[in-house]
Amino acid sequence: MKNKCQTLRKTVRTSRENRRYRLHQKLRRANVRFSSNLKTVFVPFDNDLQNRDIKELQNEYNYQIQLEI
Repeated sequence: MKNKCQTLRKTVRTSRENRRYRLHQKLRRANVRFSSNLKTVFVPFDNDLQNRDIKELQNEYNYQIQLEI
C-alpha cells in the first residue's frame, strides 16, 4: 500500500532516456521496425546502414542490428 506522498510522486526521466525515446520516434517516422524490449532494430537488407539514428542506438544504447530479407 502506497502512502499519499508516494502516489503523488512521479518518476522523472533522465535526458538519456528522453534521447532514446526521441530516437525511437525518428525511427518510427522512417518506417524502421524496432523492438525496445529486445534492443533490436530490424533493417531491410538493402537499406543504408549509415543512418545516424540507428548508429547512435547501436553505439550508445547497445542495440543490435538485424537485417531482414
